Amino acid sequence: MSEKKTNSVINFIKKNLYYILIGLSLIIIATVIAIVLATNSAPVDEGKVPPVSDSEQNSESTPNQDQTQKPIEKPDDTPTNNPNDNPSDDTPNTPVDTKIVFNMPIAETSVLKDYTSSTVVYNQTLGVYTGHMGIDFGAEKGAEVMAAYGGTIESVTTSYLQGTTVVIDHGNGLKSIYNSIDALENLAEGQSVSAGQVIGTVSDNNRQEYKDGPHLHFEVTLNGQKVDPDQYLMMNEK
Repeated sequence: MSEKKTNSVINFIKKNLYYILIGLSLIIIATVIAIVLATNSAPVDEGKVPPVSDSEQNSESTPNQDQTQKPIEKPDDTPTNNPNDNPSDDTPNTPVDTKIVFNMPIAETSVLKDYTSSTVVYNQTLGVYTGHMGIDFGAEKGAEVMAAYGGTIESVTTSYLQGTTVVIDHGNGLKSIYNSIDALENLAEGQSVSAGQVIGTVSDNNRQEYKDGPHLHFEVTLNGQKVDPDQYLMMNEK
């Protein structure tokens, strides 16, 4: 009985061997394809973000209602108090001219001759009447002569008739002139001096006025024109 079954099986295999081989081949091919597909569907590498679905994107773009929304900060519109932007009413709109006031070039003195622009005075040394475009300040010989105002020494010159003359440039065309003095030895052209700084001593080296005794002949020029020194010294107010 068993031999018949065995023979039947063998006969069946022989008759259907072709189909059996084809079936096995299909099974093997299907298995290979399944393995390839499983290999290609590898897990996402670490450090890489998996693609986000549309539903997840919508959920992320929508803010969580439980989270507190911070208000957008606006720039501070409060104006700053800049004195240059809004000048006060007390600030003048136009520059104010500051009047220049000279110091007296000699501490203790008396006026021997005034400035004259339209009249003449007698020069006892020369024996003639001449104009006098300055002020003669009498003082003892050796009395200190000081710069009437701050400036720069323009020149220090000496001549036989006029003696030693020092010119100080105060800027803006204003100059003061000191004649009949003994200038300090270290006084030089270009040196800066301040008001009240000693520039020399009273002398009688002006031979055109030596009979008037030791004195300082003081002149002031503005833009090259001699002017009355009294308008800067204002001796009448002292």
